[in-house]
Amino acid sequence: MSLPVPSSLTPSKVSSFRECAYAFRLSVIDHVPQPINSHTLKGTLAHRCLDRLYFDFPPQSRTIDVAREIFHQVWDEAKISGELDYLEECEGSVDLDELARDTIFLIEQDFIAEDPQKVKALGTELQLETHVGDMTLRGIIDRLDLNPDGTITVTDYKTGRMPGVMQEHDRLSGVYFYALLCEQVLHVVPDTVQLVYLRDATRIISKPSKQSLSALLNKAGAIWKAVRTACERDDFRPKPSRLCGYCNFKVLCPTHPGE
Repeated sequence: MSLPVPSSLTPSKVSSFRECAYAFRLSVIDHVPQPINSHTLKGTLAHRCLDRLYFDFPPQSRTIDVAREIFHQVWDEAKISGELDYLEECEGSVDLDELARDTIFLIEQDFIAEDPQKVKALGTELQLETHVGDMTLRGIIDRLDLNPDGTITVTDYKTGRMPGVMQEHDRLSGVYFYALLCEQVLHVVPDTVQLVYLRDATRIISKPSKQSLSALLNKAGAIWKAVRTACERDDFRPKPSRLCGYCNFKVLCPTHPGE
């Protein structure tokens, strides 16, 4: 019996399918809910604050004090919406004061990694979508910047630690995916893409080319074909690796019976 084909490919779906097809199926096709944890919520809140900092305030107003005020607004909204209560339900006892301090720390680190007053943001949380044949590519760009020379830069925030060399390549593939969307939708190839690792206050910058984006488009097409085939055959096989220890679906995985 065939399974429904996903409506689109995104950077996270591409990464998920490559890492483990079985986890991809549970998440994308079966829609098995994943528990929220303090790490994911921390990242969500930090992204939300930086979105407002760069979209709601002109460059000269982007100060650390303003960023802290934004955080307190976002934190209060998370309390009212029940996000923090839901976190405690999922994780048990959570030190919310420590969570708040660490989130503020991440936001403040952006002022070390870059100078917010020198950034001209064209948009934040920018949703782009394009169709190539029967494939739909979709993504949300954290920030799209206009450079002094008229070129653009795609910026993606990361709240975890900087990865090793191999993992860095995978992360860059994700931000190159956004550059591909810019080329397809805006008809402009970004001059640079950058990963801003907030915890380490470090930026990793790379320059995409038409050739690299063409290769990425071909790779996305191959992955889309593999996903369609797996759906038609109902064949999503688990791929045991060191990532299994961090997988939210481990209890459902046939390679980890009884866990």
